[in-house]
Amino acid sequence: MSYQNIYNLTIVNSNMKHPQEIEVWYIMPAIRKELCNILLDKHNLNQKEIAKLLNITAAAVSQYKTEKRGQHVKLPKNVLTKLNLSAVKIINNNSTIFRETQNILNHIRDTSTICDIHKMIDNSVESDCKECILHLKIKEKVEPSSSMDNKTVEDYV
Repeated sequence: MSYQNIYNLTIVNSNMKHPQEIEVWYIMPAIRKELCNILLDKHNLNQKEIAKLLNITAAAVSQYKTEKRGQHVKLPKNVLTKLNLSAVKIINNNSTIFRETQNILNHIRDTSTICDIHKMIDNSVESDCKECILHLKIKEKVEPSSSMDNKTVEDYV
C-alpha cells in the first residue's frame, strides 16, 4: 500500500512552492517587518535596540522600516494583534523572539492563513488546495507519540 493511498493525498503541481519556502521567504520577513514597526512606532525603541531584541542587524531594521524587506505579504489583523502582544512579551523579557516567532508561525498554520498567503504568492496553487492542512493533520497523528518504537504508519490512520 502506498503512502498516497494511506493518507488520501492528491498529486499536486510539482512546481508549487513548499509551505516552508513560503514561511522562510515571505512570512518570516513580514513578521520581522511588523515587529520592527510595532517596536518603533508604539514602543519608541531605536533601530539599535530593536536589532538587539530581534537578533538582527540595525541595517535589517532599517530595511524593514523602509519596506525593502518584508513587503510582499500583508499579514491579517488577527496575526497583527498577536504580534502586538508578542512585542510586549519580548520587551518585558517574558519571552524571546524565537519563541514568539514560532508561536506566530503556529498560529498562521493553525488558522490556515498559510494557505491564503501561499495562494497570493504562488499562482500555481489551486484555489481549493488543502495539501498543507492535510500534511499538518497527518503530522499531528504521527508525531505527538513519544513511543513510536513498534508502531507503523497504519497504526495512526
